[in-house]
Amino acid sequence: MAVIATPPKTAVARPIRSADVSDIFEQDHAKYRIKAGRLAGVCIARAFPKPPSKAQGLIAQAEGDTEGEAIAALMTKIAARDVERKSVRRWEERVSLFVPSEEEFVEALFQTPISRGQTAILRAQAIAREDGSTIDQMGRAAGYKSSDTVMKVLCKVGDLLADYLGIDIEEGKGEDGDRAVGIFAVRTVPEADQPSVWIMHPELRNAVYRVMQ
Repeated sequence: MAVIATPPKTAVARPIRSADVSDIFEQDHAKYRIKAGRLAGVCIARAFPKPPSKAQGLIAQAEGDTEGEAIAALMTKIAARDVERKSVRRWEERVSLFVPSEEEFVEALFQTPISRGQTAILRAQAIAREDGSTIDQMGRAAGYKSSDTVMKVLCKVGDLLADYLGIDIEEGKGEDGDRAVGIFAVRTVPEADQPSVWIMHPELRNAVYRVMQ
């Protein structure tokens, strides 16, 4: 498991404590853990990152006349939030995919099980900026000697991010694992007989700077 920096400062949920606090109801919903209870006569439902995520920030909250109504309102808010996020994704013609925003990538990096080797590759890609990295360069950064191993690691990272962000990588273009890798980088060929170079999407690059210091 990668060791990552403390999450960006967000609104942090405070424990529901009051003389008028009912039992706390918990349930999982999609990518989140929902907690609902009554505080000072008001039913509140809050969504948090679901374990094993190390992030502690509050994702969203809603109120209702009952715990059930508060949870339903929160689910509606989360659904609307996901629709809004998808509507502003950038279309990347070179991989035929809509690239998520920096904030989406930040959340995904905090909540997906990124290994140390995968983290090393992502950091190396981010540092390379617009120049990008070849498979061999990424392998050296993570301590991998086999190009096939590096490609498998890249595909795994792509699968993890795509799964969390709800992106159908099968719709992307490319050969085999190129579709999975396309979720975070564009593959280019500088010149004939030269190795391919992978250039990380700027949205992910900024997210890596924020999360994987």
